[in-house]
Amino acid sequence: MTLSEKLYNLRRKQGLSQETLAEKLNCSRQAISKWENGKTTPDAETLEKYGILFNVSIDYLLKQDIEEHTSVQPAPKKESNKLLGLGLTISLLGFLSLIVFSAILVFSPETSDKIAQSSIIIIDGTFVVLFISVLFIVLGAVILIKSLKQK
Repeated sequence: MTLSEKLYNLRRKQGLSQETLAEKLNCSRQAISKWENGKTTPDAETLEKYGILFNVSIDYLLKQDIEEHTSVQPAPKKESNKLLGLGLTISLLGFLSLIVFSAILVFSPETSDKIAQSSIIIIDGTFVVLFISVLFIVLGAVILIKSLKQK
């Protein structure tokens, strides 16, 4: 199978029009038509985009003796790795601040007096610090989940 046939078949298999594919590859519809008719061939950068878009290797696209396409996994995005690290850092900061603040409250002599005197939660410095700690934990968890979904 020739390059032009493979490009045509991949596009049709995905149910994409030439216009839609042209938008995804940032080129003209006429360029797609010329590639699929074998009049011209896409450049290396565009072939790489094809491979990523259709999850095929460039070898599959270029070599005529390879009839079955083999899937290639795109390289993990560095951005998602950064998100993973950011999420872990924020969550750990939240947990650490919660543990430190809880230890201070437990070992503070006036803590038992506060607990004995109040039957409702009073929004004071204690509440704010606890709220921020929990917020860090939740925010970190959301970032972790988002980065893992991207992988």
